[in-house]
Amino acid sequence: MSAHDDAQASRHEPHPGTLPVPDLALFRRLLDLHEDATPYEVVTAAGRVSQAYRALVMTAAAREGVVGSGSADELRRRAERTAFYARVQERCAALGARPLKGLSLAAWYPDDLPRPMNDLDLVVPDTATLWRVVGALVAEYAPQEMDLAVLDGEARHLAVALSWPGADPLLDYETRVEILTCALTGDEGAVPRRPVLPEDPLAAALLAVAEERFQRPFNGKDVVDVMMALAPGRPLDLPLLARAADAYHLAPELAELLELYAGAVQVPGPGSARDPGRLPSGFHPLLATLGEASVRELRRREDWRGERGTATAPGAGALRHGMRLTPLESVPRPHRRAEAAGLHPFDGGSLLLTPVADFLLVTGAVVDPALYDAARSALAEVSPAVRGS
Repeated sequence: MSAHDDAQASRHEPHPGTLPVPDLALFRRLLDLHEDATPYEVVTAAGRVSQAYRALVMTAAAREGVVGSGSADELRRRAERTAFYARVQERCAALGARPLKGLSLAAWYPDDLPRPMNDLDLVVPDTATLWRVVGALVAEYAPQEMDLAVLDGEARHLAVALSWPGADPLLDYETRVEILTCALTGDEGAVPRRPVLPEDPLAAALLAVAEERFQRPFNGKDVVDVMMALAPGRPLDLPLLARAADAYHLAPELAELLELYAGAVQVPGPGSARDPGRLPSGFHPLLATLGEASVRELRRREDWRGERGTATAPGAGALRHGMRLTPLESVPRPHRRAEAAGLHPFDGGSLLLTPVADFLLVTGAVVDPALYDAARSALAEVSPAVRGS
């Protein structure tokens, strides 16, 4: 039987074996710590990687009965933030938003090991939906900050982040919801933007994790995401996953992620505390297929760069951020005309007028006061019929 036939045979076949919930022993292995490392050392090492990884290790430790008053309170605050994200996601789903990675993966985690989430990312199909979602969240939840990024030159793809202070301002990351019109933004070069996620939940979730490789190395939290996604009893369409990775230009990244996962779960000694079980049926044919697709994709990226003489897409370095000119207490504006959405150049810069707020587009963190004053003057001169206010 060929690798392709073997992969086809695994379609929708739940794999045998049992993958236990990740424990401290697994995290010691993933963090390259001694098997006798204390829970404090494991949590500290995970925190050097990311706060979300640290929270996952703390949750696993608490599940094993290793918890103190401070860590219990931190985990309680994190659970409250995740519950808030769930309410936001449910509200936004009715407006046409779809979660990117976070809550989709969280649904596959067991109740006693909730997936930590620093923020919530939502994907919408167009800018009109984006502003409906943003307007609803501002009206209902009163964020303290609103940030905007223009992902392309024509402002067809936007990202808006709403944020609230953490429950403990000294210890907690801010609560943050980001709404994007583009699901996967690529590497600003050979890997293009892909606005729409695959319909298949498994492919959508794992490709979103794989996409993270353009921003940072994979870590143990990503491994646990894969473990939960490929857990026994879940219907797996591994050939579809391979095709999606190829079509979305993510075969190299997904292959790297799955190889890291395989190395973590293939521990000698069946039945030992550190043996999380077997790999899914058809997993090795999947890796073989991804290996072939990775060779093609890496060659395509090299050809792309060779043709352009650069590793960056034209205009990719000119990512623009929106300096909000509208006070948050004036947002949203339910009677704002739809025509308000659009770019309005003025001498020295550009305004982005939207149904929710108006922004000065800038490329740096520091804005010249003269440019800000010019933007305010330009905004005042925009036709009231266009402003709708």
